[in-house]
Amino acid sequence: MDFDGSQEPKNWKKGRFTDIISVKGGGTPNTAVSEYWDGDIPFFTPKDVTDSSYVTVTEKNITESGLAHCNSLLYPLNTVFITARGTVGKVVMAGCNMAMNQTNYALIGKNGCNQFFTYHITLEVVERLKKKANGAVFNAITTRDFDAEYLVIPTLDIIDRFGEIVAPSYNQIHQNCIQNQNLTSLRDTLLPRLMSGELSVDEAESH
Repeated sequence: MDFDGSQEPKNWKKGRFTDIISVKGGGTPNTAVSEYWDGDIPFFTPKDVTDSSYVTVTEKNITESGLAHCNSLLYPLNTVFITARGTVGKVVMAGCNMAMNQTNYALIGKNGCNQFFTYHITLEVVERLKKKANGAVFNAITTRDFDAEYLVIPTLDIIDRFGEIVAPSYNQIHQNCIQNQNLTSLRDTLLPRLMSGELSVDEAESH
């Protein structure tokens, strides 16, 4: 969607990435305070990036108290996360409600811009930023980078229609990710018991 003015489709308009996408930050609770950690809230960091479009499980979890004592919001399903430092430019969607640390940005569509469009336009913007680096080390993304990116913005009805078309596919991807995680957890639970002889193959199959 990177066109010059002569190529703009009817009723589309040129604007900044940040005209239609809100860029939010994250933060980390004090690691020395035990009651902030090991709760039920997934806490996204770049280590949790997968090859899938979704992240459904995280290495660390925080508590409600931890969430209240950090600079992250609780971001809902389909929030787009982009890694901004360390491992830079990885883009995924939250597979459930999640908080995140300060090395990422959370991207949320404005004015009815759906998250699937947000996800795809973010992938395009990341590719542009990589090309602009032109061989230099791509070691950070800042809010100014997002604000400096211009694109041709479709009408809201086209954005809505795009979301309607791709939603079934992404819903299926999301369900597959959850199922894969459940199977992985089951394997990790049963395999040590099988190897130790504590559980027989027949007993494992009943699970």
